[in-house]
Amino acid sequence: MPSGFDYSKWDNIELSDDEADVHPNIDKDSWFRHKHRDRVENEEDTEKKRIQLEKKLTQLTKDYDAFGTAGKEHLKAQKLKKEIDEVQGQLDKMAREKKLTGDSGKTVDSKTVVDAGKDSPGPEPRLQGEAVAEGYVDFVEENEELLEKYISLGEEEDLEVVMNFMKEHGAKLLQGEHAESYLLLDCLEKEMNGMHTEMLQSARQFQFLSQLREWSRASARPARDSVYPIFSKLIEHESTRESFEDTVKQFADRVAKRAVVKKKEMDAEMAAESKSANPIGPGGLDPMEVFGTLPKEMQEAFQSKDAQRLQAAVEALSDEDAKYHLQRCEDSGLWVPNREAGPPPYRG
Repeated sequence: MPSGFDYSKWDNIELSDDEADVHPNIDKDSWFRHKHRDRVENEEDTEKKRIQLEKKLTQLTKDYDAFGTAGKEHLKAQKLKKEIDEVQGQLDKMAREKKLTGDSGKTVDSKTVVDAGKDSPGPEPRLQGEAVAEGYVDFVEENEELLEKYISLGEEEDLEVVMNFMKEHGAKLLQGEHAESYLLLDCLEKEMNGMHTEMLQSARQFQFLSQLREWSRASARPARDSVYPIFSKLIEHESTRESFEDTVKQFADRVAKRAVVKKKEMDAEMAAESKSANPIGPGGLDPMEVFGTLPKEMQEAFQSKDAQRLQAAVEALSDEDAKYHLQRCEDSGLWVPNREAGPPPYRG
């Protein structure tokens, strides 16, 4: 894959609203409950629901109080009181859950606090915007052979082989977003070129990187520390492996859908560029299309910019053919006639 490829064009492949979460449930107790994206989305949804419930509670209370003390036994008043209790119960439950998870939505693993020293390496951040692109080309130029070797391990589907490779080279592959970006592009390019099986192998290797770095962010520990616990879980537990492979499939499905859309976008962009490079002539014809229909002698005359040769090529044609081709040349802008010289003989 070209090291200078503009991978920013492939942004947001994982942001489809109709898709399931990218990361599998490899370790419920220490991983996905910490996922930043889920936490933010859940907090936003919860806050919206809380506001709606509070508005509803205010209105119900107002309607209930309107009955006064004497009217509290009325059937409608009792129904309102029941609704008030239900809504208040939901709000109380939301408040308890928020207290358990912390107001900021962050949880801290006690083991991490004990083990983390002042100078310990931190977790892998999730970069955004231009920060993702910074240094990418240099990284690829330096590590392309290593990246391609890692991708090739997807053919073996041997977890221990991948684990040992990551133990040896994880310091480079897990440092920053660049390796993930490279594999993401590799998946897309392979799918666009009809290499679906190869794409699935790259998608599998991409997910290893993604899950290992997600563990780092969730546990607030260096990404390299995730290799042994995550791969041990995958090797020892069939259900975890099945969950992981299901996530690979979901991700590959997203890649396939994005590849179709991107191919259409690129085709449209190429067509627009071609149109810009070869503007339509005054008569509404495409000069390149017209050029392809000309007799060989006329094509060569145009290519060599030899006016005398072009004239000779035209004179060698019948009047009917000469009129046809020159009119099309004029309509496409390939040939601009000299109006002062009058119509040529073949137009008489």
